[in-house]
Amino acid sequence: MHILILADPIDNQKAGVHTYTKNLILELLEQTNTLTNAHIKKTDFTFIHERENPFFDALQKKYSNFSHIVIHRRKIPGYNSLRKFILIPRVVRKIKPDIVLEPCHIGPFNLPKNIKRAVTIHDLTPILFPKFHIKKSTIIHRLLLKKALKNADVIITASEQNKKDILSYCRTKAKIKVIPLGIPKSKNHPREGIFQKNKILQISNPEHQNHPRGRLFQQNKILHPPYILYLGTIEPRKNLEILIDAFIELKKEEKIPHNLVIAGETGWKAKKIIQKAKNTPGVILPGYVNETEKQKLYQGASVFVYPSLYEGFGLPPMEAMQYGTPLICSTGGALKEVYKNRASLFDPSDKKHLKKLLIRHLNKKKKKIQNSIPSFEKTAKETLKALSKTISTQPIPAANIRQNKR
Repeated sequence: MHILILADPIDNQKAGVHTYTKNLILELLEQTNTLTNAHIKKTDFTFIHERENPFFDALQKKYSNFSHIVIHRRKIPGYNSLRKFILIPRVVRKIKPDIVLEPCHIGPFNLPKNIKRAVTIHDLTPILFPKFHIKKSTIIHRLLLKKALKNADVIITASEQNKKDILSYCRTKAKIKVIPLGIPKSKNHPREGIFQKNKILQISNPEHQNHPRGRLFQQNKILHPPYILYLGTIEPRKNLEILIDAFIELKKEEKIPHNLVIAGETGWKAKKIIQKAKNTPGVILPGYVNETEKQKLYQGASVFVYPSLYEGFGLPPMEAMQYGTPLICSTGGALKEVYKNRASLFDPSDKKHLKKLLIRHLNKKKKKIQNSIPSFEKTAKETLKALSKTISTQPIPAANIRQNKR
């Protein structure tokens, strides 16, 4: 079995799709080098991505069933469309994999019928909530997403809410496989290092100092617990203004000693949010944080708040869970489905309820939260199983598809 993955998110993102793609690659390689199942024991992987990256170089040294190809992007008008629709398909046809996986919505395109197509859909927010996205993203999704869904042999998504959205959006011959996300295994148990009350964390962000958006953030910030934490992309869909407003009111009404830490990469249309945060005393913007800093932020937080208006899954609360951090989540999109038994929930428009939940958690003594935490090992295992099954499935004749739609 030969699986080809279009791995651009490893090179061009730092947010959720990057994390998903990276974890999937690492776990798939690990599993296919340890499994004894004869049917999937011999699995080769090829990864196509856009620039040189030590991540792939290290994997090539470690795994014999690994290869990668760089097809560069160019800052030439029309070149990236040429890359997606002609250059990548040309390389794929030469390699002749059994299946191609696009881990981020748009693709794969222009492949012969004997090569199966798989696509991961994280959410349909560019279609459902275009006002939260830049115009380029919404146009691309409107032009190409239906084609990607209709051409796919299997669609992988993380929640039943996403599946429902996909089926409402278009008809497709593809099987839609719901595979929830999980957390990668850690060699050191993360709950053993819960912050002491007087612990100090310094965020330096050397990786972000030359980032074009880095000037928006406070650098070299010292964080003293107690603090409330949000960690994720900073953009309007994340509904951070209601969290800042709730924080301002609690500071005034309840005199809480906490700061509010809003950490993460800047997304689109974030200028207003950033300005409001910078103008609010007690709000700290450390910017992008690396994995070590992220762990310490989760451990030191009194509570983790995820107020998003809509999510296809919502991975950051799951990350916070592994550090025993109490959760407050909105019910936007799939968050209610994923966190109904794991977090205190509130309607994303209900600031009053959010304030009540914050007071409840901030007045409690922090203790380890014993929630079962899904593993990304299972996510990858189910993904590999879905890809393998798709490869072995014969295509459905077009006449049968039409008959089933009647």
